[in-house]
Amino acid sequence: MLFNNWLLSIYVGYKTMIYKDIGKKIQKAREEAGLSQEELASRLGYTQAALSNYELGKRRLYLANIEQIARELNKPLSFFLDESAAPADTEKGEPPDGTISEIVKLLSELPPEERKYLLEYIQWRRDRRR
Repeated sequence: MLFNNWLLSIYVGYKTMIYKDIGKKIQKAREEAGLSQEELASRLGYTQAALSNYELGKRRLYLANIEQIARELNKPLSFFLDESAAPADTEKGEPPDGTISEIVKLLSELPPEERKYLLEYIQWRRDRRR
């Protein structure tokens, strides 16, 4: 049981690092576009507080959220997702193999309904491994 708790804490920490990395990229793209948090949040239909939490990595981001933000800021989806996992992998001493970046690139080329199907498949595979 102790090992499972330890493993869970690593997983949660890893996810938090990814959200923070993406959040920094959202902030950078927003600032490059010359928008305040209030302005971007209004365009997205979010509250300013929600956008702030996304930028700080304090709130879970779903692919649909990132796609919406990317469209509004005229950035490719890959701007937010490429190499977002690399800092965490590097800290663990594991070199990034580029697989995640390639998957994200290919996913961004698919229509939303196909991405949803693939997400469900990945979740099913993950659950089978438990």
